[in-house]
Amino acid sequence: MASILRAWTAVAAERPLATLTVTNGTLGGVGDILAQTIEAHNERRRFHWDAKRTARFVAWGSICAPLFHKWYLLLNRVFPMAKQASKSSFMASVGKRVAADQLVYAPMGIAGFFIAMNFMEGRGWQSAKRRLGEYYWPTLTANYAVWPAVQAINFGFVPVLYRVPFSSAVSIFWNAFISWANAQSASKVELPVEMPHIAVHPETQEKALQRR
Repeated sequence: MASILRAWTAVAAERPLATLTVTNGTLGGVGDILAQTIEAHNERRRFHWDAKRTARFVAWGSICAPLFHKWYLLLNRVFPMAKQASKSSFMASVGKRVAADQLVYAPMGIAGFFIAMNFMEGRGWQSAKRRLGEYYWPTLTANYAVWPAVQAINFGFVPVLYRVPFSSAVSIFWNAFISWANAQSASKVELPVEMPHIAVHPETQEKALQRR
C-alpha cells in the first residue's frame, strides 16, 4: 500500500489534474457499483450491473476532480493558514473553509449532479426539475450530516495534493448514497406530453418510444 501511495504521489506531483481526474472518476464508479450491489440486496434480486449508470458516475467524478482541486486551492488563498498558527487561528481558518465549502460549493454541486445525471440519461428539463424538487433537499440535508466533519479533517490536516483523493475515498460511500438517491428519483419518469398522467419505469418508456 505504501508503495502504491508513493507511486501515486509521484505521478500526481508531475500531472496533478490528470491524476486526480482518473482517480476521482474511478472512485465514483466504485461508489456506484457499491450502490447497485446494495440496491440488489435490499430488493432481494440478483445483481445485474448497469454499466451505463456506472459510466455516468465515472464521467461525473472525472469532471468534478479538476473543479475540486481548483476550489481547494482557492479556499487556501482566501482563508490562509500560518504554519505556526495558534489553536484559535487554526480553528478559525478551518471553520471558514468548511463554511465556504458547505454553503457555496455543496448546494451547487448537488444540484449540478442531479441535473447532469438527468441529461446524461437523455431526459428533458421537466424531468430535471421534478428530480430536483423531490430529492435535492433530502440529499443536501444528508450532505450536512456527513461532509462538514469530513472537510474539517480534510482542510485542517490533509496536504493539498491529497485533499481530492481523501474526499474521493470518503465519497465511495457518499456516492453509494447519492447514486441510490438518483436511482430512486429516476425510477419513474413521465411519458411524452400526449400521455401526461402516466408514470412508468424507464425501460417501459424506452419500449413505448420505440413503438412510435
